Amino acid sequence: MNGNLSDMLEVYVCTALAEPEINPRRYRRAMTVAELKNKLEMVTGRSAGTMNLSAYNKDKLVTKLDDDDSQIGSYPVENGMVLLVEDPAYQSSDQDAVDGYKMTEEEYNAKQETLKSFLKNNKLGKYNPDYLKQREKEVQEKEEQENAEKELIDTMSVGQRCCIRLPNKPVQRGTVMYLGRLDDKNGYWVGVKYDEPYGKHDGCVNNKRYFQTPPKYASFVTPSAVEVGDFPVIDDEL
Repeated sequence: MNGNLSDMLEVYVCTALAEPEINPRRYRRAMTVAELKNKLEMVTGRSAGTMNLSAYNKDKLVTKLDDDDSQIGSYPVENGMVLLVEDPAYQSSDQDAVDGYKMTEEEYNAKQETLKSFLKNNKLGKYNPDYLKQREKEVQEKEEQENAEKELIDTMSVGQRCCIRLPNKPVQRGTVMYLGRLDDKNGYWVGVKYDEPYGKHDGCVNNKRYFQTPPKYASFVTPSAVEVGDFPVIDDEL
C-alpha cells in the first residue's frame, strides 16, 4: 500500500474562483508554501516570486498562505478546497484589464498570454499528452488502495483487541473503536483507543464524535497499521 493518505492534500487550482480545475491536484502537507508556489508557477504561468495564494471553501475565504517558509499543513486547508493563484505583476501587465474593461470570450481566447495558451504552448496540465494517462493511473492507484483498505477493515470488528504499528513510533496496544470513512479524509480508517495516552484526541474530530475515550487516548490510523488478535493489556500481563 501507498503512504498515509493524511500526508497528502487534494485541492483544486485556479486563477479565478469561477474557473477552478475539474480535477484536483495532490500536494504533500509537509511541502512549504514556497515549494508549492514553484510547482504552481508551472501550472498557471504566474510567477512564484510575486504569487499570492489563498484557500477557499467554495466562494468563502478560509485563509491566505502568506508565509513562504511555513508548511501547507500548518494552514487550515482541507481536501476539496480551492487554491486561488493571484499575481499582481501578471495582472497589471494586461492592458485590457485597466479602466474596468472586460474582454469578451472571443478576445480572451485570442490572447496569447492567457492561462490556456500558456498551458497549450508549454504542453502543461491537461494539454500534456501524458496528463490524462497520469490522471487515469492516479485514479486507478487510489481506487486500488481504497479497495485494499476496505478488505482489511472487513476482517476487523469493533471491540477487538489490536496492536498498532506506525512508522518511527513504538508499537502500541489498544482496542478497535471505529471502522470506516471519515468526513474530512479519503479512504478507510480504523479508530483505536490506546491502552496509554499516546493518541491525538478523544474520538471527536472536527466537531464530529465517532467514539468516546479519555483525552489523548484516541487516534485514527490506516488499516495496514493495525493487527487484530490476542493482545491483552500489558499491565494485566505484568
